[in-house]
Amino acid sequence: MPQSVLSFSCPRFIPLCLLAFTLIDTTSSDLQGLDHVYPVAPGDTRTPLTLGLMLSFSGDYVNKGAIPGIQLAVDTINRVGVLPGYVLEYSLTDSKCDQTVALTKFFENIVWSSPPKVAFIGGGCENATIETAKISYFFNLTQMSCDSSTPEAEDRTRFKRYFQTLPNDIHLSQAFVQILNTFNWTKLHTIELEYRLFVQTVDRLISSVDTHLGYNITASSFSGSYQSTNSLNSIILRGTVFRTESRIFYLAMYLNDTIRVVCEAYHQNKVQPLYVFITLGWYSDGWWDSSTVNCTRHQMEIALNRSLAITLDPQIRDTNMTTSSGLSFNQYRKLYLEGVSRLNLSDVYDGEPCFDVVWSYGIALNRTIRDLKYDPAFNKLAAAASHLPPNSTFYMENFTYSNDVILERMYQHLSNLSFIGVTGNVSFGPSGIRVPANIRIQQYRYNSSGQLQRFDIASVPLDSNGQSQGFHFLPGESLDTTWPAGVPHDGRIDKRTIGIELPLTIVLYIMATAGIILSIACVVFVAVYRNRKLIRLTSPNINYITCGGCMVLYTSIFFLAIQSTDETTTTAICNVRIWLWAIGYSVAFGPVLGKMYRVYYIFNNPKPNKKQTVKDWMIVVLISVLVGIDVVILVIVTAVPELRTTAILKQSIEFPQTVTGPFQDTTINCIFICDSQKGYTIWHGVLFGYKGLIQVVAILLAFGTRKVKVKGLNDSKYIAAIIYVTSICLVVVIISFATLREEVNTLAAIYSLGFWCAATIILLLVFIPKFIATYKDPEGETVFPPTVIQVESEHGKVAALEKRIQYLQQQLANEHQVCDNLKRLTISHDSNLGSIEVLSQRDFDVSCNHIPPTDTSC
Repeated sequence: MPQSVLSFSCPRFIPLCLLAFTLIDTTSSDLQGLDHVYPVAPGDTRTPLTLGLMLSFSGDYVNKGAIPGIQLAVDTINRVGVLPGYVLEYSLTDSKCDQTVALTKFFENIVWSSPPKVAFIGGGCENATIETAKISYFFNLTQMSCDSSTPEAEDRTRFKRYFQTLPNDIHLSQAFVQILNTFNWTKLHTIELEYRLFVQTVDRLISSVDTHLGYNITASSFSGSYQSTNSLNSIILRGTVFRTESRIFYLAMYLNDTIRVVCEAYHQNKVQPLYVFITLGWYSDGWWDSSTVNCTRHQMEIALNRSLAITLDPQIRDTNMTTSSGLSFNQYRKLYLEGVSRLNLSDVYDGEPCFDVVWSYGIALNRTIRDLKYDPAFNKLAAAASHLPPNSTFYMENFTYSNDVILERMYQHLSNLSFIGVTGNVSFGPSGIRVPANIRIQQYRYNSSGQLQRFDIASVPLDSNGQSQGFHFLPGESLDTTWPAGVPHDGRIDKRTIGIELPLTIVLYIMATAGIILSIACVVFVAVYRNRKLIRLTSPNINYITCGGCMVLYTSIFFLAIQSTDETTTTAICNVRIWLWAIGYSVAFGPVLGKMYRVYYIFNNPKPNKKQTVKDWMIVVLISVLVGIDVVILVIVTAVPELRTTAILKQSIEFPQTVTGPFQDTTINCIFICDSQKGYTIWHGVLFGYKGLIQVVAILLAFGTRKVKVKGLNDSKYIAAIIYVTSICLVVVIISFATLREEVNTLAAIYSLGFWCAATIILLLVFIPKFIATYKDPEGETVFPPTVIQVESEHGKVAALEKRIQYLQQQLANEHQVCDNLKRLTISHDSNLGSIEVLSQRDFDVSCNHIPPTDTSC
C-alpha cells in the first residue's frame, strides 16, 4: 500500500541503503539456541514489542529456512520506523511439528514467559498451527500462519482470530481441473499423508474434480507413524506405493516423505516419459539433493525430470517492482539467500509468506498505535482492559493477555489489510484466509548447465471467489516446450467396444452362404425329380421341411457371426440368434428323427400292418411338437424380464487390452455378451437338455435298427450316421457354451461350425445318395430288383421263412420221385395201360398242383 497509509514518516526507501543492512547474529549458527527472545540491535533505545514465533525445526515438516525471511522483515520494519517509538523483536520456539509439543511450548514460551507477546506467529506446520489456533484466542492473541494452508482453518467458530498468508489448498482443485483439461488427462492418483492438511485438501480435490464428467481421481494414503502397518516405510517395503494403473501422481505430503516416494519411483522405474509427479511447490530449491534415502542426486533428478510443481503462494510476477516494504522481489531474494548463508542453513525454505506475515503485523501494529494516540476513548478502553489505574494512558507495551480491546482492534486491522508483499497482493477473506489471486505451475527440467531446477511454465489466475480463469502458459512456454516428446499418457484405460473379428466373420458368412446355396439346390432337385420312383419313395414333402430347417440353421450363423457395438442392436441379435438356431435345429432334425422311427416301427413291430405304418403327416406332427416345445421355452424366457436375454458389456477375454505408442497407451477391449439378470445358464440348460434328449432318443432308434438292410427303399444307414454326427456337434456346442461363453470369437466359431456341420451332414447324407442313384437309374428300374431280399430280424422271421422254403423244396423233391415211380409202373404193365394211365395222370396232377413255385422271393 502507499506510504501515506502508515502513520510514520521516513525518507524514500533507498535500495542501496537497505542492501547494506545485516541480520542480527544469533548465539548459535545452527539455530540450536531456541526458546528465547531474539532482541534488537544493542544501543536501540526504542521500546521493544515482542512477537511470539513458533516454527518447526524437526519432525515431519521443517521450516527453519523461514528465519532469514522473518529476520529480514523485522529488521526492515525497525530500520524504516514502521512502529514509531517502538522496535520489533520476536521470541522463537520449536514445535517439532507435533501438536502436543506445540501446546506445551505455547504455554511455556509464549504465555507464561516474559515479556508478553503482542501477537503470535505459528506454529510451524499444520498440526501445530491448528492446535494453537484453537486456544490463542482465549489469551487475546491474534495468530497468523505462514506455513499452513489447511482448509480446516476456514471455520471461524473454532478459529476466531486466526489468519494465514497461504491460501487454502482447496483452491488447488481449480488448478488441477485446468491442468487435466490442458494436458487431456482424466486419470489422477493422489498419494497422501494422513494429516488433516492433506486429507482435507485431497477430499476437496476429489469432490471438486469428480463433478466434471469423465475424471477419475483415486487416492491412497499412508500413516505418519512409523510403527503403523500403513506407514510409508511399510508400503515401500511391500512395493505397493504405485499399485495403480494411473501414470499421473499428486504427492500430498511433507518434503521428507516426498523424497522417499520419488526415490522409490526411481527404483521401480516409474519415471519419464511414462510417469509424471505433481509435487507441492513450497518445497525448498534443490530439495531432491538429499542424503536421507538410498538414491543419488542424479537418480532423483531422473525420477523428477519433467514432473510438475503446484503452489498457492506465487511470487510477484514483476520481480523488479517495489513492494510495500520498499524491496523488490529480486532484492528480497538476494538478501534472503545471504541470510541463509550467514546462518549456515542446509534447508532453503521460501520465506516470502513469513516475510509478509511480519509485515502484516507491522502494519496492524502501526495502525493500532495510531488509534491509541489519536482516539482517547479507545485508549481509555484499552487501559481498563489491562487493569491500569484510572485516567492512565495506555501504550502498546502495557498489553496483557486479558486485554480483549487490543485483540479486537488488531483483528479489525488485519481483516481490512491490503498491501503488496513479496508474494503479491496480501489481503484476507472473511474466514481470515488469504484470498488467492494466482496458482503457480512449475516444471522440473534441466537447465542449460545440465542441472535440474524448477521453471515457471504457467499460471492459473483466480477471481475473488477463488474460481479459475483458465490455464495460461507463460511467454515462451507451450505444450511443445513442456512435453518435447509429447504429452504423457495419464494411464487411463481407454475402453473400446469391439465386435467379432472381421476375418472370422467373413469366413462364417461364406460358410453360411454356401450352406444356403446347398439347401436351395436340394430343394430344386426334389422339386424337379419328385415324380421319379426313387424320390417319390423318400417323401418329398418331408425333404422340403428338412431343407427349410437347414436354411434356418445356416441363417442363424449370420447372427452368430455379427457383433454390433450398440447395446440395443446386440440385444436384438442375441434374441434372434437363439430363436433361429433352436427352431432351425428342430425343423432340420425332426424329419431325421421321424424317418428313423418309421424304419424302427416297420422292422420291429411283431404284427406289421400296412394301414398302421408311420405316414408323412405323422412326421409333420412330430416336427410341429418339437418346434412347439422350443417356442414355449423361448416365449417364457422372453416374457420374464429377469430371464430375458440382454447385451452386457464386458472386457474381452480373448483380446483384453492393447498397448500402443511410445507412452504405452493402454486400451481395454470390451465386447457385448449375451446374458440375463439371472437364470441364463439354467434356461439354456433346459433348452440344450431338451435337444440332447431328442438326440438320445434318436441314437436309441438308430441302435435298434442297426441290422436293418433295405436296398433302395429307404436311407436308414444314412439317417443313423446323421444322428451320430449331429449328436457330436450338439455336445461340442453345449460344452463350448458352458466353458467359453465370454470368449465371443471362439464361441461364435464353435457355435457356427457346430450348426453348419449338423445342417450340412443332414443335407449331404439325405440327398447325395439320391443324386447318385437318380443319375445312375433315372427311371428307378432297379428299385425292386428280382433277387431275394434277405431280412434278418430279432424275432426270427427271416430264419423261419428260410426253413419253410427248405421244407417245400424237400416236398417238391419227394413229389418228383413219386412221378418217376408211376411212369416206370406204366411201362411194365402194358395190359392195364388204359386204367392205370388214367389213375396215374390224375394223381400226378393232384400232386403237382400242390407243389409251390421255385421262386422264393418275398
